[in-house]
Parts: sequence; structure tokens; C-alpha cells
Amino acid sequence: MLLPEEFNRNWDVNKNGPLLKFPYDELTETPFSEEFKKFLSFGGLPETPPPYLDFSSSQASFKPITSIFDMSEAFQKYWLLGSTGSGDPICMIENNERIIYLNNVDEYKEVFINSSINQFAECILLFSEMIDKAIQINGEDAFIDHDIPESLIAWLKEELRRVDSNCINEGSFWGIEIESLNE
Repeated sequence: MLLPEEFNRNWDVNKNGPLLKFPYDELTETPFSEEFKKFLSFGGLPETPPPYLDFSSSQASFKPITSIFDMSEAFQKYWLLGSTGSGDPICMIENNERIIYLNNVDEYKEVFINSSINQFAECILLFSEMIDKAIQINGEDAFIDHDIPESLIAWLKEELRRVDSNCINEGSFWGIEIESLNE
């Protein structure tokens, strides 16, 4: 499991942008595990990591999504972390600390991303590494042009599976991202 310190060491701030760290004292009253609180405060989340994720507003508003948006009480268990490139809210589920997004075009149906914040961070690192390798092989527009070698997609798929065996299942966030690389 990726530790916050490892995430800090492996995330290239100069190339990939800053990490947003959450003040630990502001997380103490949240209903999450000590491990999760330490990851957000010592490791943090990248501001805008690939694939087109955005956590830039989460630092100021890590609270139940229902206190930010007008949503029914059924959504109170979701704590907002950020958003996908499609504007879907990325959330942490209060009772089990899974990372999901709420599909805003499908009545906010829950879509699995990762089983923990540590696994999510490691998957982001792997996706960034895949982009770097694709650029080395096929030039700076490789990711934008969907010019990713099959062998690299296969490598990413195996690495994501190693980190979190459920994260590449059909219909999951990373599964969908892998499908889009093949298009």
C-alpha cells in the first residue's frame, strides 16, 4: 500500500503540478480513519492530475456533498473530494472510505474508482507514468492523440489490477479510462 510519504516522493510537482494538502486539525472531526486523515494531510491530492481530474476546490470544502449541493439526504454519506473531466463529483463514502464518482448524467449513480485513498493515489501515479512513457515513445501529443502503444495499455491494466483488483472492472472509472485508451 502506498504511504503518503511515498506519494510525495513519487509525484513530480514541477512536471505534474502541486499537491493539495489538507490541514490535519480540520480533518480531526471527520468520521474517517486515522490512515485516511494522514494521507490527505501528509500526502495530499494533486491539484489537477490525469486523466482530467480536478481537486482544486476540495481543500476548502471537504464535507458531505449535501452541504455543498442541493441533493437529497440519501447522498449525505458522500464527502466531496473533487470532480472528473465530465464534472462528475468524486467522493469518499463515509462508512467504508471507498472512492467513487457520482455520474451526473445517470441520476448520480455511484461509479467505483478505488477501494481506498492510498490505492487511488497510486493509480493516479501509474496513469501519469503511462502518459510519460507514451510521450517518450510516440511524442508529446501521444496521450491527446490516443497514440498509446498496446503494450503500454496492457502494462497499465496489469499495474492497476495489482494495486486494486476491482478498479478495472467493467463500468468502473479506471476500466472506462482503459477502454478510452483503446479507441
